[in-house]
Amino acid sequence: MNTLPPTAVAVAAGALAGVVATALVLRRSFELVVVEGGSMEPTLRDGDRVLVRRTRVFRRGDVVVFPVPDGPRDEQGPSWLVKRVSGVAGDPAADGCPAVPSGHLAVLGDNPRSLDSRTFGTVPSRTALGVAVRRLSREGRRAQSLHRSAGPRASNRGSSGSGAADPGTAGSGAAGSGAATDGSRRTA
Repeated sequence: MNTLPPTAVAVAAGALAGVVATALVLRRSFELVVVEGGSMEPTLRDGDRVLVRRTRVFRRGDVVVFPVPDGPRDEQGPSWLVKRVSGVAGDPAADGCPAVPSGHLAVLGDNPRSLDSRTFGTVPSRTALGVAVRRLSREGRRAQSLHRSAGPRASNRGSSGSGAADPGTAGSGAAGSGAATDGSRRTA
């Protein structure tokens, strides 16, 4: 019977522990979001999958995922939105958005019909999930970086053809979160 030397077993166990630790760190640092709706078109389209880096540091042009602001919403609608940051704390009113108070962000959708800060005001930055860093490839669409220079300013809500609000959601698996069957978050 062949057995592995103790050194090989120790190396294999160490490598496995390293892989598990790396996976746990990445899971805490990144989130997968599935876009629902067209408020971020042409940058993001319905069905696009987006990799979101968890952070609390936001700059103009970042594409961010955040909870739907307080106010009336459809019970079956998404619980998260995806929009582009148009203003950070201290910025004056611009683009139809209010002045941005400390600890808040002004957000706009790339689609002109988006429901965004022009409608619901600024968003507390502490509530944001993070910054979308990359659209992952899917049938007919290539992967694309979502850095600030990669498209017009935007938010991701309120651009469905029906005229209804088109919120961006991200399902985390919690009740009412719009969890996707593949474990990713849902966003419009």
